[in-house]
Order: sequence, then C-alpha cells, then structure tokens
Amino acid sequence: MNMKTIFLGIITLSASVAVAQKTCCAIRNINVIPMTSETILQDQTIIIEDGIITRTGPSGSTNIPENKIVIEGKNRYTIPGLFDMHAHFFEEQGNHKDTKEEELKVMLANGLTTVRIMAGHPNYLAAKENVSSKKWIGPEMFVVSPQFVGKWPWSPAFKNYEVVNSVDKARQAVARFKREGYDEIKLTFMIVREVYDAVIAAAKEHNIKVTGHVGPQVKLDAALAAGQQIEHMDEFIDLLLPDTSYNHGQSVSDMNIWKENAWKTVPYLDETKIDMLVEKVKQANISVTPTNYFFFSSFGIGMSDEEYKSKPDYRFIPEDLKKERWLIKEHYQKLNIPQESRERYVALRQKITRSLWEAGVPLMAGSDSPEWFLVQGFAIHDELKTFTDAGLTPYAALQTATVNTARYLDIDDKKGTIEPGKEADILILDKNPLENISNTRTINGIINNGVYYDTSSIDKMLKDAQAILSNSQE
Repeated sequence: MNMKTIFLGIITLSASVAVAQKTCCAIRNINVIPMTSETILQDQTIIIEDGIITRTGPSGSTNIPENKIVIEGKNRYTIPGLFDMHAHFFEEQGNHKDTKEEELKVMLANGLTTVRIMAGHPNYLAAKENVSSKKWIGPEMFVVSPQFVGKWPWSPAFKNYEVVNSVDKARQAVARFKREGYDEIKLTFMIVREVYDAVIAAAKEHNIKVTGHVGPQVKLDAALAAGQQIEHMDEFIDLLLPDTSYNHGQSVSDMNIWKENAWKTVPYLDETKIDMLVEKVKQANISVTPTNYFFFSSFGIGMSDEEYKSKPDYRFIPEDLKKERWLIKEHYQKLNIPQESRERYVALRQKITRSLWEAGVPLMAGSDSPEWFLVQGFAIHDELKTFTDAGLTPYAALQTATVNTARYLDIDDKKGTIEPGKEADILILDKNPLENISNTRTINGIINNGVYYDTSSIDKMLKDAQAILSNSQE
C-alpha cells in the first residue's frame, strides 16, 4: 500500500504506515460497545472530525464525507480508551534517569488514553504540559500533589512527598499545591487525625479533591465522613475485626501488610460485617479504587519467579529496578505468612469488591504500577480481570476504566463513552471484551488526540520504549 492510497482511499488495521493526521478519520464496519449501556451496536460507522466524534450510525446508511481517511474495522470491536486511576513513574522508585516520555508511550500502546499520576512532582506537571501541547504522545494526565506524610523515614532521593506534621503545614501545603496546578491532594502514611482534619478543611476551602490512603491514626469512619476518595480499600478489612482488642484494631491495611502481627488477625476477620462496611461506604457517596491486582500478585496468592519473568511487563522494568524488586519479594517471603491466611485475604477483598459493586458504589480501575513487577499500561488489564474474578460482569469491569473514572474526574462530558460530541479516544479490539474481559488486550488500533495508531505503530512504540527503559540505569 502506497502513501497515496493511505491518504485517499481505504486503509485496513494491518496497514504498515500509521495514519497520523489531526483530521482522522472514519471507522467503518465496526461493532461499537458505547458504554452508554450494556449493548453492542453492530456494523457501525464512526465519523471523527478534529479529534471529536461527530456521527455514529449503521454502516449501510451513514455517509462518509469525501476525502475522509477510512479505517476498515472488519467487524472488530471498539471501546472507549481506558483510564488508569493509580499510576506512578519509575523516576520515583530509584530509576533516576528521566524516562517519563517512554513510559507514557507504553501506557498509550496498552490502551490507556487517560491516567492519574498518584504522587506528584514538578517534573510530572511538565510532562502533563508536554502531552497537552502534543510535544509528547501519550494519555491525558491528571497529576495529584506530592504525597502528604507525617514523616519520611526512607531515602529522600526523589522528593515526591511533603511532610505535614502540623495543622499550619497542612493548610499551607494544600494552598500551595492547588496554586501550582495539581489536580488533587494525595494522602499516604503516618498522618495524625488533627493534621488530617486540617487537610480536609483546607481542601474544601480551595475546592480541590482529596484522595489516597487511610491510615490507622485516622480510621475509616473519619475518611468516610470527610468524603475522601479512598485508594487500596484502606481500613476496609480492618473493620471486619471482631473488636478493637485484636492487634489494637489494626489488620492488613496500609503499611501493616508488612507486619506479621497484622497477618495474624486474618483468620479472625468476620465477613458477616461486610454488609455493614459496604453500607457505610455507600452512604459516604465516594468512589473506591481497590488496586487488587497489586495486592493479590504481590502479597496475596502471589506468583512464582517464572510467572513474573514470563509476563509481558517484565522486559520493560529497568535492570537496576529488577534487582530491587527481587529483594523486596525475598523480604516479604521471610515473613512466612501462612498460605491459608493469604488465600483468605484475597477472598475477603474479592467479596468486598463484589459487594461494593452490587451496592452501587462506583469502583475505579487503578494498577499502582510500576510497583513490584507491574508496569504501567500492561497492569491495567490485569486489574480489570480481578474485577471479573471477584464476580463483576465484563461490562461492569469496563465501567471501572471508562465511565466511572470519567465521571469522578468531571470529564464525562468529553470522555468515557463512544457517542457524538465526545473525544475520539477509541480502542479497536480483535475480540469482544464483553465475552472475556481479557480481550481488552487484543488491541489492533488506537485513536488518541486525533491520531490513529495501527499495529505496526503500537509495536514500534513498545519496542523503542523497551530499548530505552532496559538501559535506563543511572
């Protein structure tokens, strides 16, 4: 196929040259999963103008404007681009060489068209601007503040944190990060209740959302009353303790996942309390990001060394960080947590996740990559599968990475569904994800920011990124 044919005629998704024109394009003979309802609109045509969907309709009756580049869908499936609501960069995890541009390509190549970066830094705001201005290709970025901590006992090599150990510091930090352009305030470790309350009050004053962890010094009821958006289901499992005398009311939430005494509570957790827990969360009217795959693959049932190495993510982890990952895994294994406790931990998190969904609590997909052996983009597909493993339907799992996330970010007027007026963030899949959620991996084409990427372009993005990441030691 020559260049003239690409620009004037019909191209297939196996074309060797990617269409990279802002005026892209029309998709014909495609099965659309619009995410406005649980349905498949068969044999559709999607018309795109300047990166916006202007028309959709049956291919037999939807006229395509002259000189429009046409992508022949060949009866494949299309869904909105995916969101990852909990992502990080290697830069903050010991990989001090700047590889954010390559990491964003890996995200996009795996179908992420929107990401929330969950521990802010001025470098990340600059990366956000580079994507917004089209200097870089990659998903639209939402960047939360540097993480608020009560103290920082680890190496300060990369300062993506803010120590807030007083009310005044908390108030000042919220105001400053709002002014600097961060999208939310992020909470993590060792924050005392008085400081927590100050953060919440200041965030309301400056009209900025609060997200992140819930520590044992704050407790779940306070976070629910504050309307905080909760990551990792922190403190959920602790609410299942028979009474507060068990390990001082602390179970395996937050950093307690590393403590043997916390794991000893797992056999005593009372799953009949899940209904009460879910009702509390529902009444708080918050969204929840479980990040289950990270916990299951790292701390729960786990994986063998061979399984980690065989995953497609593994070759994208910088070599110096691989050594660190294996040391972390070895350190955790020395805790000798009983297999039965780890299996029960996974089962309880699955039951909580399903119960939250059945109660109508908005769930959001977040990978927490690149923790341990996870890599951004790849890991979101693993996270989606944890939802169906927990009992959600494939459609409900897709909602966690499309409509639910767009609604939480207040961008559901432009993203999260396939319909006229929305941005053309679109994935073209070989197989139907409503039959098997793992079919979200069968990406045959991506449209993002007005640009179409075919399979050869996607493969090249991944190959180029891998070459840099695998040699990115400082």
